[in-house]
Amino acid sequence: MYKNILLPTDGSRLSENAARAGIALARALGAKVMALHVIPDASEVVLERWAHGDEDFAGKFSEALASRGELYVEEVRDAARRAGVACECRVARGRTPHEGILEEAIGGHHDLIVMASHGRNEASGDVFGSETALVMKLGATPVLVHHVPRPAARAGGA
Repeated sequence: MYKNILLPTDGSRLSENAARAGIALARALGAKVMALHVIPDASEVVLERWAHGDEDFAGKFSEALASRGELYVEEVRDAARRAGVACECRVARGRTPHEGILEEAIGGHHDLIVMASHGRNEASGDVFGSETALVMKLGATPVLVHHVPRPAARAGGA
């Protein structure tokens, strides 16, 4: 079945929950996982450099994003370690998060991707445009979408 599961994370609570679900699945299947954080290209750094008055703003900004990404993947590694699941970590750069995820899925020979659904357009049912939907639409690797439903509204409008 699945032996090499990719767990993209953006550091959100939802992606952390998805990573824990992926780790639990990996443990049940005897699979290994890879935690991945993709840093998208910052094409508007020129404006930021001007606004901050710092010629090295782009370098400092890039370094800060990489450090933050390392924290995100380390969270996943710690959860995998506690569950007894082998975990590799990678912080990658890509034009967009979904492109970085798809590149890793192919290059890393992953046979499943477990991602969160942020449910941003849940009311209309239109999720296309989200990174998860783009990975599903454009990739060949199966995607397990982890979604935690919102609590139902209580009767009486409370």
